[in-house]
Amino acid sequence: MANKTSKKPTKVAKPALLAGGNPQIAKADGDGPPVLRFEAQLFQHPKTAKTDFQILLNVPEWVSKQFPSHVSTKVEGTINGHPFRVALEPSTSGSHWLRVNKAMLKGAGADAGDTVRLAILGPEPEPTVPADLRVALTTSHEAKTLWDDLTTMGRRDWVRWIESAKQPETRARRVTRTVEQLSSGKRRACCVNVYEYMLCRIQESEQTEES
Repeated sequence: MANKTSKKPTKVAKPALLAGGNPQIAKADGDGPPVLRFEAQLFQHPKTAKTDFQILLNVPEWVSKQFPSHVSTKVEGTINGHPFRVALEPSTSGSHWLRVNKAMLKGAGADAGDTVRLAILGPEPEPTVPADLRVALTTSHEAKTLWDDLTTMGRRDWVRWIESAKQPETRARRVTRTVEQLSSGKRRACCVNVYEYMLCRIQESEQTEES
């Protein structure tokens, strides 16, 4: 649990990692990404102490090594159980840090100086385009062009949505809907729960650890 926060003005806390020294990599069933678990202390960036209220957390070195260095990478996970998607950014120390936005702070019930629990999905390769979607994309130049312009995570969301269908009829409708939405310029389907796969993956890893 996060420490109880104070209503007084927040002091600038020194960056710290409390339980990030020992790798905690949980591999859920299947071929999906590993779940990286660690604890870290939230701190306010010293340069923003008198201007923007910017809260950060450093990730352990073993987590940082899982991702490309010197570039930002979008990651997804939970902070005290609250889902998020943010950029994992190179830090001034040569590792990485996460910027913790207001929604994350509120969802985690935490503030600068508090220790939080995190679980993030490890790196994933470019998703394999399912055969039925690949064929469907050839019917629309607009859809194929936008598909190629999406980020890796954007394409992954569509693939996850299609492959999560329980029935063949549902899957076929989702493939058709994907092409229709891409053709109309929509980069993300309104009906896609982008956190669903990540939360299921984390839950699966917890069950694997307990078994």
